[in-house]
Amino acid sequence: MKKIKLPKNVTIGAFDVELVILPHEISYEVSEVQGVFIGKPPYKIFLDEDIINRGGKDAINVVIHEFLHVGFYQYLLKEKEEETVVNSYGNFITELLSRSQLREWIIDNI
Repeated sequence: MKKIKLPKNVTIGAFDVELVILPHEISYEVSEVQGVFIGKPPYKIFLDEDIINRGGKDAINVVIHEFLHVGFYQYLLKEKEEETVVNSYGNFITELLSRSQLREWIIDNI
């Protein structure tokens, strides 16, 4: 069975986010991160190659974690009330799981 590849770009709301895979030695061993969102244009998420290549729950977790940073930035949630934050994340995650280019990759890795 063919594995779905992680998309190179994901459009979510008004944001077009490029997904960049970094070698493990740079991402995790040198920078000590599994993923990082760059919150200025051009928007990018850098991801640890080993985690993405292994797939499964850890890969899904890292990708969704970094996209939640996108949602935090997109909805300007820094000083918002709890209900606003929860509603915004509910909308953002629904869009991520149902309409974004990540949908098939996430399903394939569950």
